[in-house]
Amino acid sequence: MVKNSFMTLSERIKHTRQQQKISQKELAEQANINLKSLSRYEVGTTIPPANLLADIAKVLGVSTDYLIMGETSEIQDLDLYNKFTAIQAIEGDSKKMILSFLEMAIRDAQAKQAYS
Repeated sequence: MVKNSFMTLSERIKHTRQQQKISQKELAEQANINLKSLSRYEVGTTIPPANLLADIAKVLGVSTDYLIMGETSEIQDLDLYNKFTAIQAIEGDSKKMILSFLEMAIRDAQAKQAYS
């Protein structure tokens, strides 16, 4: 994914879709959007509502931040990004347990990698 803050939202939607070799029809179907509406979003005559923009981003495998501002998260793996986003919303002992498990798993993976 190229960081390009000079593109507009409409250009980023179209560029990302084309880069991933997804047709407008496929994106519209997968994001549950009217094809004519998607076409208008890509041309820039209308802006998608936040909920539809999130659906478009999900299908394209990018963040809404990227589509809006051209910025990508440091986390490139969308599944991993979604899991970390979910962890942020958790509070208390559950979050501490998850973070503790992650630290243990990372240390274990690093040790295995160092000795292989």
